[in-house]
Amino acid sequence: MQKLLFISIFFVLSTVYSFAQTDCTNIGFELGNISGWTVTSGTVTDNGTKTEFGPEQSGGIYKITNSSSGFDPKITNERISMVAPGSNYSIQLGNTTETTPGGVYHRLRTSFMVTQDNTLFQYKFAVILQNDNNNHTDAQKPAFNISITDENGDPLTCSNFNIQLSRSGTASNFSVQNYNSGGNIEYRNWTVGSINLLNYIGKRINIEVTAHGCTKQKHFGYAYFDAQCLKSEVKPIAACPDADGYMTLSAPDGFEKYTWSNGETTPSIKVLAKLGDKYSVKILPQSSLDPSCELNLDYTIKYQHPYNTITAKICEGEKYTLGTKDYKTSGTFIENIQRTNICDSTVTLNLTVNPLLKKYQDIVICAGTTLKVGPEVYNATGVYTTTIKNAGQCDSIVTTNLKVIDFDVTLQNKDFSILSGDKVLLKAIVSTTGNYSYLWQPTTDLSCANCAETWASPTTTRQYSVYVSSLDGKACEKIKVANISVRSCGLVFLPDAFSPNNDGNNDIFYAFASGCVKQIKNMKVFDRWGEVIFWKENIVPSQASYGWDGTHNGLPSDAGIYAYEVEVELNDGTTYNSQGSITLLR
Repeated sequence: MQKLLFISIFFVLSTVYSFAQTDCTNIGFELGNISGWTVTSGTVTDNGTKTEFGPEQSGGIYKITNSSSGFDPKITNERISMVAPGSNYSIQLGNTTETTPGGVYHRLRTSFMVTQDNTLFQYKFAVILQNDNNNHTDAQKPAFNISITDENGDPLTCSNFNIQLSRSGTASNFSVQNYNSGGNIEYRNWTVGSINLLNYIGKRINIEVTAHGCTKQKHFGYAYFDAQCLKSEVKPIAACPDADGYMTLSAPDGFEKYTWSNGETTPSIKVLAKLGDKYSVKILPQSSLDPSCELNLDYTIKYQHPYNTITAKICEGEKYTLGTKDYKTSGTFIENIQRTNICDSTVTLNLTVNPLLKKYQDIVICAGTTLKVGPEVYNATGVYTTTIKNAGQCDSIVTTNLKVIDFDVTLQNKDFSILSGDKVLLKAIVSTTGNYSYLWQPTTDLSCANCAETWASPTTTRQYSVYVSSLDGKACEKIKVANISVRSCGLVFLPDAFSPNNDGNNDIFYAFASGCVKQIKNMKVFDRWGEVIFWKENIVPSQASYGWDGTHNGLPSDAGIYAYEVEVELNDGTTYNSQGSITLLR
């Protein structure tokens, strides 16, 4: 069974409105606030059969919603956006909870002056009302209404909407959802209404929106609302027909149904333009309150002689076509264009021809790298001309003289093995002629750290790196590495075992030395108790005749381990001591 749906007329009589839109800028809350609107509230009671509204006072429950607010949290059967379709902002009006006492209405008001540019008023709403089922009379239940009147308080045709819940069944075009605290919610998703205001130009229009819960307890009633001002007209896309004589007529956007007098059902139609031909279109809003409230708009094709001024800019080498003529130079030009008997137009063209941006550049890069000029990438020596497209501007012509520095570096020798005190020649060789700088690292023990070739005399094994950089416009760098192994000049070697058994093999314990050793100043051998059992001075290195034969006082020494100590004198006169042990084998 359907609950009773009331469509009623509200007369709002007032001569002075403190709430008003200076224009339609914020009619749809697009400023993110209620500027131009007034929110009021008051008590709502009943006498058992009729709802009664008490005096208004400033302020009420509302919230500005936006495109990120999401969907109404109470309705789960379907999604009800908290912002009207196609809008960025809307308003939520009324009590949304059961914790706030009932018996209060919340009202939204504004007015605006109708001009040639806002002769079509379109409003959108969605309603959520809580029903307690059978505990309240109809007059006590939540309700929502919209009233649109002229400046005398008279209602406009197809403008008002009033719904109050009823015991008799669900309201027309409303849906039902069970509610967790008992009863249910009756709701209506976004609905659109539109009013043609062509007959009200120069007059003020008043809008009043009211939502309230029940008059007795805490059952809620609230709504979402939005509006916009449009121009109710059919207009040609261009003042004159195209070259083939056709004209495109366009009706206001955003409606559900279009019915043109020629049978077309699209928002715009293309017609063969004939002077005096008349076209009309009937338009019906999306989810309209009443299909009979469709709007009817007319258009008559008439003679036009528009005077237009065009200010244009082109780039050097381009042309601007106006009518049948092409223009390539800066200046002001007047062109009369005739198109059948419907339209003659006079066009004044203010044309500016901007020169192309031209640039020359000398660039030096290193081999292995690239140069990007506009969309092009270059990596070889040469002269290049590149055209760069600039969005909204003239092209740039860039001429690039590109030099790529490419050279190789080799070392005359890169691996050396020397004795301590010796020196070697490090030499870097560049494959191409030019100006180069050299830096050897580390600089220690070098005759010239900034030369192509240098003498190195390290005292320990070392690695040298040479950094070769070009000085011809770009510091391109190559690196090479040389390794020098240094053997100690003062090395003395003594075996760790010998066997004095007169077999001619390893019978004598003596010192071996490099050429840097002048002499063994002395060599001592000790037995296990620390007694010197062999001592000889001024020993010639590497001579067995100066060694120990494994005897003491003419008798063979026992097999075992013996300590030794040698004092070494180098060719430069410096000395050092060396100790160790020798195993005597029998």
